[in-house]
Amino acid sequence: MRTVHIEAKPDHLLRLAKQRDPIGAVAEMVWNALDAEASLVSIDLELNELDGVESVRVTDDGHGMPNASCANYFGGLGGSWKTTAKISPELKRGLHGRSGQGRLRAFALGEQVRWITVAKAVDGRIERTVISGAVDRPADFEISEPETVEESCGTRIEASVPADFVTRLTHEDTAQQLASTFAPFLAANPDVRIVYQGTALDPAMVWTDTAEYAVPWAEDVHPAPVLRVIEWPKDVGRVLALCDANGVVLDELSPGIQAPGYHFTAYLLWDGFVERRGDLPLAEMDEIGPLLALARDSLRTHVRRREQERRARLIHEWKSEGVYPYAEKPVEPAQAVEREMFDEVATRISRRLPGATQSKRTTLRLLREIIARDPGGLYPVLDELFRLPQSEQEELRRILQRTSLSEVIKATGQVSDRLDFLAALKKLVFEPELSRTVRERSELHKILERETWIFGDAYALMVSDQSLDAVLTRHLDELGREPENGGLNPVRREDGRTGIVDLLLGRAHRGSSGREHLVVELKAPRVKIGQSEVAQIKSYAEAIVSDPQFRDARVSWDFWVVSTEMTDIVRRDASAPDRPPGCIAEWGGGVRIWARTWSEIIDDCEDRLHFYRERLNHDPAAEHAMEYLRRVHGQAIPEGV
Repeated sequence: MRTVHIEAKPDHLLRLAKQRDPIGAVAEMVWNALDAEASLVSIDLELNELDGVESVRVTDDGHGMPNASCANYFGGLGGSWKTTAKISPELKRGLHGRSGQGRLRAFALGEQVRWITVAKAVDGRIERTVISGAVDRPADFEISEPETVEESCGTRIEASVPADFVTRLTHEDTAQQLASTFAPFLAANPDVRIVYQGTALDPAMVWTDTAEYAVPWAEDVHPAPVLRVIEWPKDVGRVLALCDANGVVLDELSPGIQAPGYHFTAYLLWDGFVERRGDLPLAEMDEIGPLLALARDSLRTHVRRREQERRARLIHEWKSEGVYPYAEKPVEPAQAVEREMFDEVATRISRRLPGATQSKRTTLRLLREIIARDPGGLYPVLDELFRLPQSEQEELRRILQRTSLSEVIKATGQVSDRLDFLAALKKLVFEPELSRTVRERSELHKILERETWIFGDAYALMVSDQSLDAVLTRHLDELGREPENGGLNPVRREDGRTGIVDLLLGRAHRGSSGREHLVVELKAPRVKIGQSEVAQIKSYAEAIVSDPQFRDARVSWDFWVVSTEMTDIVRRDASAPDRPPGCIAEWGGGVRIWARTWSEIIDDCEDRLHFYRERLNHDPAAEHAMEYLRRVHGQAIPEGV
């Protein structure tokens, strides 16, 4: 009996043992057996009456370890013979091990470990050697003298006095995790069997799907690397395994993709990894970094395809159940965008949906309504309904923040609503039965103060139905100015009366500190714009222009008087060749006065929306238009509408 000693601190050696990972330790023992050209490897657990692990055995029929080599195998860190050999001596298998640290992993299985190995000695004899180690002295291994035997070659590892985490080996998914590790090797070496607790690992019996993709990388690389993706029914821990062409795993990296609900292992198979295996932990920064990027791109494409297949399958099931909230195919682009987002969100949370048909139908209809009206508000509703785990929350938030879907839905919905409103406005101001009864202040005014976009997309409402004094106050607020002498002087028209402004709108000049203010005077549809209406809007302009409190070179003013028609004399002023159409006067200091008809304003709006209307294929039918008016403006619409 002799003892070999590793020159390293015990705490460092136990870190290499990775005692919290007994499944990884078993895998390491199996790889060592395969490196020794084993064709059968068996893993057996001895359990007590409480199903606790008493001991672990890993047995193989490989070529074993000759006694003369044991001191070299167990007496140092690094410098393994596998680093230079790269392939096994007889079967020419690719070698997994390289660092000479694998035997330390056995301490994750038990505090006392023995290797009973039978091998052919140099003189041809068959000899048995026993190597023993203990976790309290991880730097020392005792090697027995060789004993001549008449046995088949192979090695049996016995781990007793179970380590703290060894019970993880009894979990029902342990065999599946081991199958995921050895899947490509077993597929490439059908003569090899790995048996766990009496059952042979057969990845094909437990995987749910598999696919392979060539990964063309460089013109001089033949054959091209191959990405093999195997999907599992349960989580086995996602990795991108770097393998030789025969499926021997040389290193493992993160797959680098998000795919909640998908359990897979990705194997990148290429013999070029063998020559670089010492540098594989730094492969991301090496010359093969672009190859890894291409492999991850292929993996993302695979996951997207699987997600599309899963989505189509779920939607077909929902349609068969009668719970899918869309009856017809989308006929407009806006509907298609909405449907796409619904399908993505609903299938993403499908595992959280209630099982009862009626409850599922109600939930899916709720999702549809929220997506159609306010996709940005969907996330808090889903979080409240389903209490999603963190990973699903992050994925769902990413989906809902994608402008390609949620912003398009909001934009297309807004354009459709605007087209409906314009159709309703035409009825209010042009149809004789309605236009004669529409009241300017209590009806038309109340509607338009919520639809200020018709006067210009960038305008915001500042004042509605208030005095010129209120206009002054808001004007100073927007400019950040304080009233002179600590107070405001009343603003009066030329005749001394207080003017009441229907709408004051404002917007900032793009790219500068200047602002535009728009004062709108609304007239009932039955009132023509004549000299008295022009005089009224001019009196507002005069009151503002002549009051020094309003003066600011950064602000320009437009004053509109709006109705359905105008008199001939006002029409002539509005058609003057030296002014923009509709402008009836221009004063110094950036002041313009306009007479506008509803037909002109509506035409301008429709021109702005023309592009969107064609893309959306939206036809604002009368029933849709009036439904919008009733839904949004409620009590403000005239009776009988």
